[in-house]
Amino acid sequence: MRFFIRILIVFMVISALLSLIRSAFSVTTATPRRREPEPEPEKRSESSHLVKDPVCGTYIPENTAHRVENVFFCSDECKRKYLAR
Repeated sequence: MRFFIRILIVFMVISALLSLIRSAFSVTTATPRRREPEPEPEKRSESSHLVKDPVCGTYIPENTAHRVENVFFCSDECKRKYLAR
């Protein structure tokens, strides 16, 4: 029984010493980091809604799409494939 009590005392002393060492070397003047404000989402114009390319199925903004009549394409390659049908 004395053996377990001695082990417990040694464990408590080591634990207390480690706690003192950690507190001596820790930074106590740490300031909390400020949170950066989130950027505002881009405002979309009416013509920037998404349209689907009938060849590859990609959704792209209407104002950047390649257009033939009322059909929109993501690239010239898709436009050529569609027109070759």
